[in-house]
Amino acid sequence: MKKQLFLYTIIIVFTGLVVFFGVSIYITRNNYLKIAKDEVIEIAQVYAGFYDEEKPLSDFVHNTTGQTRITVVAPDGTVLADSRPLDTETMENHIYRPEIQNALKGTPQTHVRFSDTLGIDLIYYAVKVDIFDGGEESYVFVRASVPVGQIDEYLTSSLPLLIIILIFLSVLSFIFIKQMANRITKPFNSIEQKLRSLSDGAYDDEPIGESYEEIDRITQGIDEIALILQNSIDTISDERSKLNYILDNIDEGLFTVDKNGNIVLINKSVLKTFNAPRDIIGKDIIYLSGDKSLTEGVRDCIISEKSAVFEIINNGKILLVTVKRLPDTDLTMAVLSDVTENRESSKRREEFFANASHELKTPLTAIKCFNELTVINNKDEKINKYVDGITRETERMLLLIGDMLKLSELDYSKSVAPSTIWLPSVNNEVRDSVSAIIDEKSIVFESCGDCMVTVEQRHIYELVKNLIENAVRYTNNGGKVTAVIGNDKKGKRLIVSDNGIGIPAEDQSRIFERFYRVEKSRSEQNGGTGLGLSIVKHICVLYDWKLSLKSKVGVGTEVIIKFS
Repeated sequence: MKKQLFLYTIIIVFTGLVVFFGVSIYITRNNYLKIAKDEVIEIAQVYAGFYDEEKPLSDFVHNTTGQTRITVVAPDGTVLADSRPLDTETMENHIYRPEIQNALKGTPQTHVRFSDTLGIDLIYYAVKVDIFDGGEESYVFVRASVPVGQIDEYLTSSLPLLIIILIFLSVLSFIFIKQMANRITKPFNSIEQKLRSLSDGAYDDEPIGESYEEIDRITQGIDEIALILQNSIDTISDERSKLNYILDNIDEGLFTVDKNGNIVLINKSVLKTFNAPRDIIGKDIIYLSGDKSLTEGVRDCIISEKSAVFEIINNGKILLVTVKRLPDTDLTMAVLSDVTENRESSKRREEFFANASHELKTPLTAIKCFNELTVINNKDEKINKYVDGITRETERMLLLIGDMLKLSELDYSKSVAPSTIWLPSVNNEVRDSVSAIIDEKSIVFESCGDCMVTVEQRHIYELVKNLIENAVRYTNNGGKVTAVIGNDKKGKRLIVSDNGIGIPAEDQSRIFERFYRVEKSRSEQNGGTGLGLSIVKHICVLYDWKLSLKSKVGVGTEVIIKFS
């Protein structure tokens, strides 16, 4: 800015001085030319006043000084006499010379033109002088002229002084402009230093010193904004330090990538997990890990702008990767959780659970068989109630163990082999299996609708069976249970509803948990293991179906399964 300001100002000032110099010379020359013209007029008029026709013309015209030229011209244009040593007889006729014509018309004027006789530019002025020649009136023209070169010689002699003055003014302007440029740009240099200090996080609010009122207002505004920015930067810096401390001290690994897959944020846990250098920020995710499952999973989420959860194995550890697109940004965040211990612990628990269930099932089956033999061979009616109790509790234990084994199987189901199932046939099959309870409680059961579902036969049967059994058990005598199959614009769905006792609002969020019972005593009275709805939930999760529940105490319950 300083160089441009200085250069532009020098060009403008120097151009102004040159133009002023040229205009001054032009005006001066015109002024001297006007003075010379007035002088020519005065000389011509003086000589015309002293003209005497009886005096010899040679004496009259030679009575001149300097470079003034006097010429006497006859009425017919013949040159009678000239102050210069010229042969008048050979001179051209002057009657049509402009100054002679003006004098003849009575409107004398000065004229500047080139003299063919002398070969220079002259200023001419002629006066008509009346005379008496032999008693008759006549006239002659007295013409005066001075060379224009006389004026130019004067200007030429003055030109060195004018040039010296021009150079002096130019040098003076150069020094003045340089000082002014320094003075004008100095506040802006101070502003630049202030802004640089702001970018370094150490803003200096000291005044910039001597300045201008307009710049002072600008710097005052910059100071106010800069102080706000400095406070914001300090706050952000503190928050960033806290965030970095938290990120570096959490067990989960976390990193963020931009829309191009370049890493913009990463914590120590991820660096340690993949043994990556700290300067990986700004590089492609491929530099973090060569695991295709990780890189392709993250890139798929970037492209689709959707969340995803998957597992990878790194150095013998199972890492659960949760990828999510951050809202209103082009950033995608990935969280890595080490679930190795949880998986192993869960596996050990499930194995123990499955083994224990199998081990329990064997003696319970034996007890059931022995109890049936007891029923056959018993002759004492007093012990019938004990035998019936053993039978009832044995059946309940076997049912509980069966449901536990089903849940264990669903927990470990990694893949399924589905087929196309006609859902109404499943409803009818389940209705037949619970017909005894329906008839016992005089419940009205209705099933309607039609659709095909892609699922394993055993899974859809367990789902429908648990929903209908649960509805029948908790419906009062004479109640109603419906199983509606939907297949329209809202999609394929199964709605099982009843007008039973209903579920309190505070228990509805936990009703699908294992062994959770709303009223334990009544649940034991109605039978069931407390695992039916939990099995339903696990099947829905396995097939990515949507499960929802609506219920009101004393009105009834409605469970909706929306098939994907």
